[in-house]
Amino acid sequence: MRGSMALVLDGGSQISRRTGSPLSDADTMSNAGSGSQSDSFILLSSSQLRTQPFVESSIFEQNGTQDNAGELDGDVAETFEVIGRLMDRLEERSAVCHPMCEDCAETMLRLLDREASDCANENEILESIGKAAELALKSPETEDISELERELERQAEIERALEETLGTLDAQLEDICKQIVEADREAAELDAAELAAHQELNDQHYVLERCEAEQWALDDRYARLAAQLTQLQRTNVYNDVFNITVSEGVASINGFRLGGRSSHGVEWPEINAAWGQALLLLQTVGRKLGHEFTDYRLVPMGSFSRIERISEPRATYELFGSGDLYLGRLFQNRKFDQAMIAYLACLAQIMQLIRRINSALRVPYIIEGEKIGGASIRPMFGQDDVWTRACKNTLMNARWVLAFASHV
Repeated sequence: MRGSMALVLDGGSQISRRTGSPLSDADTMSNAGSGSQSDSFILLSSSQLRTQPFVESSIFEQNGTQDNAGELDGDVAETFEVIGRLMDRLEERSAVCHPMCEDCAETMLRLLDREASDCANENEILESIGKAAELALKSPETEDISELERELERQAEIERALEETLGTLDAQLEDICKQIVEADREAAELDAAELAAHQELNDQHYVLERCEAEQWALDDRYARLAAQLTQLQRTNVYNDVFNITVSEGVASINGFRLGGRSSHGVEWPEINAAWGQALLLLQTVGRKLGHEFTDYRLVPMGSFSRIERISEPRATYELFGSGDLYLGRLFQNRKFDQAMIAYLACLAQIMQLIRRINSALRVPYIIEGEKIGGASIRPMFGQDDVWTRACKNTLMNARWVLAFASHV
């Protein structure tokens, strides 16, 4: 069969091997004549596949008649053995089962002849293209070569410039990568710092809330204490300590009447107590205003108070009296009169001090020696009303200086 027993079809075509269902010759020819090598395949009919066993069996039969023992001739057996090995090798190297029938072989040859013709045409085309290229290379124009060389030089320069730019860009990219790494590190540090700042802010908010709560408590306490202070400031302590009133023409201090012996039957112990309270008031006002009395020193001792004269001639005046009428008591009553006059002198010093501080203030009663408001402070026989009025004027002036001292 033209020197070939098995051929492989290009394009992935396969020929059925050892198929048990045979195809007709018409199907085989139609597939072969379709013009597509990849879709073509050849199948042998069952009669054609059975040809070889039939030949073998006939040979065996002919040999069997010649050899009664059923053994083949040595040369024939060797020939079939060679043919079998050859067929096995062909099956290993081909996708087609061997041996093929004559029709299949002819169909295969036609396909291979077509492929060979196509390859020859392609070879001729490629050879013509190669010859044209050789002719173009053997006779080039000088200008075209120069232009190509210049173009090559320009392209080389552009390539070098691009390589330099690429190197610069690589360096910039490396710097940018380093900057990104540094930025990531700084971002991590900033995140940690932000977290710490938020934690500290929360702590500060907690402290602030506690401080605000304490401040509200302190403000409330301050408001209560301020109201209490205002109330205390409005309270005149001196008026509470030294309460001076006038009832039926007789003045009294802290409930002790001063004067009115004959008209109201006031006893000397009450009068002496009233003078003791009046002397304590005068000493308190002097200390409040920071005044040192001139020529006198006050010694308040309740119902037995006295005034000491510290200038020449030195003396001690008892600011309490008695109704006994004997010679010693008369002498003591004379000291009582001097004590009341000394009280008026000390009261006049306080009033002058207040006038120097505020000259717009008016004194209730003017003191002139032993008289105050025109009434003598000396008790005289038969003139008890005058002495009572002088005592009242004295306590009124004392209340005036007390009111001034309470507002300083």
